[in-house]
Amino acid sequence: MATIRRFFVPPGAIEGVEVSLQPELARRLATVLRLKRGDRVVLADGRGRDCEVEITALTPRSALATVVLERASPPEPRLELVLYQSLLRPQRFELVLEKGTELGVSRFVPLVSARAQVKAEGGLQRAQRWRRIVTEAAEQCGRGCVPAVDRPLAFAEAVRTAPGLRLLPWEGKRSRGLRPYLRGLKSIPEVVSLFIGPEGGFADEEAALARETGCVAVSLGPRVLRSETAGIVAAALVMHELGELGGS
Repeated sequence: MATIRRFFVPPGAIEGVEVSLQPELARRLATVLRLKRGDRVVLADGRGRDCEVEITALTPRSALATVVLERASPPEPRLELVLYQSLLRPQRFELVLEKGTELGVSRFVPLVSARAQVKAEGGLQRAQRWRRIVTEAAEQCGRGCVPAVDRPLAFAEAVRTAPGLRLLPWEGKRSRGLRPYLRGLKSIPEVVSLFIGPEGGFADEEAALARETGCVAVSLGPRVLRSETAGIVAAALVMHELGELGGS
């Protein structure tokens, strides 16, 4: 039996048995997926509820559906992982958003660091694209809600305001590996903030400021990783070592 496709809808969109779908979702169902009347999809409200619905009318501009059953959405990770990813070229940054969402990242903060080769520009159009990428990734992997994508933040402000345990993978710290450090924690933190540098790494003064404000510098190993690879690998290691990947 084919897997039923799952889509996020705005909170409050499912109030009764009959549901009117947004034009953008109607277009995806009709022209991209080529669904038809009688097909079923799952609508997630991002607040813990999934509704399986049957399409009763569909055009590229509008869609109606009937709720046939409700169930709880898949649970979100207990760990809140905030990924502060330095700005990269668009395709590379978007890869981090997609894969980070699949891994369970709760919130992304685009980081404006000293050596970043990409400026914090793009405004509303770029923010909308980022939101679409994390939404589609969350739908694909079965997340219970869509991760947040914050506005770009300067490094100095980010390290001073980041919540929870603050980790800074940095090539200048070879003696403390990320995995051994996490395994040595006496208790599992509720929140982890993970800082990933740009191509060329964090500047020395940034690393010094991070340590002054309570960040723990760690190593990802002897090999030099691209920034997007470092973000994905570090997020996966944090989630795995703190019990969010790999099963029970």
